[in-house]
Amino acid sequence: MSTLIAPLTEDAPCVAVYRELRDGVSRASAQIGYGYNLYPTSPVTHRFLHRALAECARTGRLHEYGTPADERDRALAATLVSAYLGVELEGEQVVFTSGATEGIGLVTRWLAACDAGLVLPAPCYYAFEQTPRRWGGTVLGRYRHDGAVHATGESASHTALVEIFPNGVTGTLYTPPPLAPDFRVVDVVFLAGGTGPSPHQVTDRVRATLSGRVADTAVLMTPSKDLCVPGIRPGLLISGHTSLLNAVRDDQFDRTASSSPLTGQVVLLYLTVLLLAEAAHAPDPAAFTRRYRWIARQYAHHQVTCVPAEVDCRAIVDHLDAMSLHFARGFELLAEHAGDLLETGDHLRPVSGYSLLPRLVADLDRPEETVAWVNAVGRQFDLKLNAHLLFGGTKESWHHLYPGPPRIRVNVSVPHENLLHTLGLLREAHRGVVLPAPRKEAA
Repeated sequence: MSTLIAPLTEDAPCVAVYRELRDGVSRASAQIGYGYNLYPTSPVTHRFLHRALAECARTGRLHEYGTPADERDRALAATLVSAYLGVELEGEQVVFTSGATEGIGLVTRWLAACDAGLVLPAPCYYAFEQTPRRWGGTVLGRYRHDGAVHATGESASHTALVEIFPNGVTGTLYTPPPLAPDFRVVDVVFLAGGTGPSPHQVTDRVRATLSGRVADTAVLMTPSKDLCVPGIRPGLLISGHTSLLNAVRDDQFDRTASSSPLTGQVVLLYLTVLLLAEAAHAPDPAAFTRRYRWIARQYAHHQVTCVPAEVDCRAIVDHLDAMSLHFARGFELLAEHAGDLLETGDHLRPVSGYSLLPRLVADLDRPEETVAWVNAVGRQFDLKLNAHLLFGGTKESWHHLYPGPPRIRVNVSVPHENLLHTLGLLREAHRGVVLPAPRKEAA
C-alpha cells in the first residue's frame, strides 16, 4: 500500500528563523518580548464573559449551529463599528472571526486568488507572510516607518497595501508608501494603552485612512490584546467588497459551519467599550452617560439582550486607563535600566499597546550572527529573545530597510519586577554568552 504524503509549502523566512532561534531553548525560559498582553484581564470583563455564556446557554445558542441571534449580533456590530470608525456598514458586511489571525488568512488567501500582490510593513505579523506563501500569493515589497519600500522583484496583476495601526511590533504609526493600491488591508492592532494628550490618535488615523470607504478595503480588529482575552480568539472583519465577503463565507462554511456565539458577544463588548472610552476622555463629564444611553438603544433596537451595564463599562474603561499607565511606567523603566543594553529614547514610545523594537547594543553585523547569539542566550541563560527577523521580511529586506545592529522586541505589559528581572538576565548574557564555533564546510 502506498503512503499518502501531501506536499508541504516551504515556510516563510520569518517562520523558519523561529525554529533556529528556539532550537534547544527550554520552553520554561523567561522572555522579554512576549507576543500578547500580560496585564491582568479586568474582573468585570470576566464577569461579563460568564454572563454572556450563560445567556447563550439559556437561549439555546449553544445547541445550534446558528440562530437568528447571530444576525442580530452582526447588525449591532455594524452599527457600533460604523459609529466608531466613521463608515456606513450593514450586518452582511461584518464577519466574526477566530482572532485577527483567521481574518488575515481569509483576506490574504482571497487576495492570492485575485493575483493581488501584497506591500507589507516591516516589521509585521508572521501570518501576512506565511499565508500568501501557502496559497500562492505574492509579496511585492516591504516598507519601513517612513514609507520607503524594498521591492522583492515579484509581479502581480493588482496591488494590495497592508497598513497596521499601530505597527504591532514597534507600536508606532507609519507613513504609507506613495502608492495607488487596488485594495487596502487595515489591521487595527491596539486601540487602548495610549497615554499623553492624544490617547486616541490611533483611532483618528484609522478614520482618516478609511475616509468613510470600505468598498475597496478590509478592516481587521480584535479584542484579544486590548481586553487581554487572546484565548477566546475573538476577531472582526469588515468590508464592503462583495467578492471578498462571498469568499470568506464560503471558506468559513467549509471549515467551521458557524462561529461561536461568544465571539460576537466579546466583539460587541469591545466596540461598546471603545466608544465609551472616547467619551470618558471628553471634556464634557456628561458625555459618557449620553453615549451609553445611545448604545443601549442600539442593543434594544437590534434585540441583543446581553447589554453591559453602564457601571461595568466605566470599570472596564478605568481598567484600560490603569493599563495604559502600567505600560508607560514599563517604558520609563527601560529608559532607566536598559541604556547599556538597548536603544532608548522617546521616539521608541508606543503610541498605544505594549510592544516596541529597540536596537540591541551588540556587535552583530550579519543575520547569521544574530541568530547564533540569540539562540546561545536562550540555551545558556534561559532567556528567550525575539529578534527582528521573526517579524516578517527576509534577511535582505531587513538589511535594506533597517541596516545596523539587530533589534529585539520588548513587551512592557509584564509585571515591572519581571521586566527588571529579564533585563538583568539580558545584562548577564551580554557579558558572558559564549557563541558556538562556526561550522566548517566539508571539503
